[in-house]
Amino acid sequence: MKNTITILVIGLFSIVSLKAQINEQYTMWNLNHFLVNPAAAGNSDYLDVSLGFRRQWAGVSDAPTTFYGTGHTVLNGPKISERSALRISNSSTSKAKPRLKHALGAKIASIENGAFRKSEGLVSYALHLPITRDLYLSFGLSAGMTNMGFAESKAEVLTVGDRTYEAYASGQNQNMLNLNVGTYLYSDKFYVGYSASDLLQNKLDLIETTATLNERSQLKIRHQIIAGYHFDLNNDYRISPAFLIKQSGVSPVSYDINTTVTYKQSISIGAAYRSEDAVSALLGFRFNHLLKAGYAYDFSLSDIREQSSGSHEIFIGITLF
Repeated sequence: MKNTITILVIGLFSIVSLKAQINEQYTMWNLNHFLVNPAAAGNSDYLDVSLGFRRQWAGVSDAPTTFYGTGHTVLNGPKISERSALRISNSSTSKAKPRLKHALGAKIASIENGAFRKSEGLVSYALHLPITRDLYLSFGLSAGMTNMGFAESKAEVLTVGDRTYEAYASGQNQNMLNLNVGTYLYSDKFYVGYSASDLLQNKLDLIETTATLNERSQLKIRHQIIAGYHFDLNNDYRISPAFLIKQSGVSPVSYDINTTVTYKQSISIGAAYRSEDAVSALLGFRFNHLLKAGYAYDFSLSDIREQSSGSHEIFIGITLF
């Protein structure tokens, strides 16, 4: 089964797209906007650090797995006397005066999909411009290095001398500079943002042969739009519908829709739908003003459900005021 899956993955990458991209996929992006938009760095007036893991298609050998870590903070945060209890998604405090904010963030991630591996480390800067007391517009830039690799030991082929396999194996590692940008409009009531990743559209030496003219594959800019609104039903309950739209190269547009209900800023329960892919259940906890955690389970809607028991995603985080 392992060899079969690996061969299918190689075929998918080489025949369908020849991009060799391994892009992250998150179900709980709505609890960490910085995962998908560098302009969200510093969207709250505290240090926010998270560690996460995603296991795609549990039960399928060599299915995608993702590890990530993020951290971001405002450099010129408000004075202690201006801080108040913040909601999970809060961007500012009612006591704080409008001010220009500078924020720094960092992200590391490692994604494995069969024999393919993508590792990256990015540093971000975001500038937050106050529009009103509670409304900010931010612009963000992230830069760093991305490593694309191919683990020859994890792949086997049916035919000795297979050209596709040899092409991948001959370019086992490649380091590339990576640039991402984003913009993000937000308040305690709503948010909307746009981000663009892989701006340099690097050529991939990992694949050194194609079906046409021996051209190298090239990364395409990945566009993402997020938006959401927070409805306060009363002092205890908040309902938050949100969506994420994604598009890259000639790939069709895909989207995620989710809604969460938060009780007393401590427990969040939600459901999500990913276009033609999965439905999900989400659970989030904020134990105090220091610790938070979340879990999501995806039930596959595609044919992979016959082999997979679903996908799992977890994260833990700390917030330091």
